[in-house]
Amino acid sequence: LQPRTLSDLGDEAYLDDQLATSGSTAAQRTVTVVFRTSNVVVTIQYEEQPMAGGTGPDRKEVQDRVRKLASRPDGALGG
Repeated sequence: LQPRTLSDLGDEAYLDDQLATSGSTAAQRTVTVVFRTSNVVVTIQYEEQPMAGGTGPDRKEVQDRVRKLASRPDGALGG
């Protein structure tokens, strides 16, 4: 999937979702959200490994987790 803009986060925001396979059939999903609010730029990168059965992580579920984390009020990311 191509990186896309998010309209509901900060002044500008982008989401990138990558699915990578590593030799086996299992895939690792990496979701990155970058957003800007005023003069602060925040990057959140979330990686999830496949479950025991070898199935890759659900794209929508992982993206929702990262977006929820990114939308926390100021100061909540540090703890």
